[in-house]
Amino acid sequence: MIALLFFLQTAAATVAAPIPTFIVVRDGGAIASVPVTIDGGLPSVRADALMRAMRGGILITSTNLHYTLSLPRARLDLIDGIPFAKRDTLTIPLTRAPQVRGGQLYLPFQFVTDVIPRYVGGYVYDAALSELRTGTAVASRPAGPIQSASSTPLGTATSASTVASRAVTRQPVYTRPPVRQLVVIDAGHGGPDRGMTGPIGSPAWFVEKDVTLSVATKLATVLRARGADVLMTRTTDTLIALADRGKIANSNRGDVFISIHVNAPGYNSAAAAREHGFETYFLAEAKTEDERRVQDMENESVKFETGANAQKGDPLNFIITDMAQNEHLRESSDLALTIQNGLIDVHPGPNRGVQQANFAVLRGSYMPAVLVEIGFGSNQSEATYLSDQDNQRALARNIAQSVLDYLAHYQSRVGGTR
Repeated sequence: MIALLFFLQTAAATVAAPIPTFIVVRDGGAIASVPVTIDGGLPSVRADALMRAMRGGILITSTNLHYTLSLPRARLDLIDGIPFAKRDTLTIPLTRAPQVRGGQLYLPFQFVTDVIPRYVGGYVYDAALSELRTGTAVASRPAGPIQSASSTPLGTATSASTVASRAVTRQPVYTRPPVRQLVVIDAGHGGPDRGMTGPIGSPAWFVEKDVTLSVATKLATVLRARGADVLMTRTTDTLIALADRGKIANSNRGDVFISIHVNAPGYNSAAAAREHGFETYFLAEAKTEDERRVQDMENESVKFETGANAQKGDPLNFIITDMAQNEHLRESSDLALTIQNGLIDVHPGPNRGVQQANFAVLRGSYMPAVLVEIGFGSNQSEATYLSDQDNQRALARNIAQSVLDYLAHYQSRVGGTR
């Protein structure tokens, strides 16, 4: 169902504008044209022509009809007759399958209008001009002749991107949301699942499930006071299955999902007791040993789920869930960065950055979703900081402002409701 909805939405957006006879590919000062062909009533472009036009793209074909489109900023894998593309571990649904005709691979027109701008980076598609261009290219039709894609030399594409740094004193960009905004807040753990306990080197007086609920409740209070709707997955000391937390967010049509947790190093030593700082995660394959450690620690909560609460293994459901979550991967990353940058102003610990991991609690939420590790309860001073009610309110205020900043920025980009 998720794949079908995405197919229909993207297909509708693709055919809303007139289909051109060719597209202009503008990369810096280089310009090329790529013909658009119609097959079965649907537009497509030749992959080899598109790759040549994108300056340095190379089409690598294997004997099993597996194709890799190699670009300076990304590699996309395709298979003839399969309506999906892959970038690393990311699955990208397509409106129609790539097809080999006459020995040439043809890509759906959506590949130009949506896939390259969203998943390759550095490109935008201008439907009014039928133009695919880099961020450094001028947004207008060229006065001179357009070079054919077939004669464009292969080279190296260049792009520049900068990340604006935040001032120490944050200037909120948010007033009151013009449309309904539902923020789903998930207090990690609960009931028999206590989460981590600490600190290391003293009798355990810090319990994660209590602190996450306290911070989550304060976060909900701030968001409601600033005009957002809020739904908490739990408001008491109770166990909610990891898979059910995302389902709660989906069934209530949440706009974003925020899961609050407390970190721990996973081992007891003097070095472990010194670990401190904050980090924010979005859902993707864990790349580092530390990301996998946090992933395993938070996913361990599934051992408390029994009987009807236990998640069932369904391969088809896993594929659909993976596709749906991947659609929000970029937004989740943006949300994580906004929250992480916001915490710099109030948290005494070091900024451990935005991370990625395969968290069970994030898998089923079909919306931008992040998991915030607000500090290390295993560290004596940080456990004391996190237990203080005033500090919890400060964390809640900054996380709330970051969420609202993200939602306002999202609306300014899409110009409407989610």
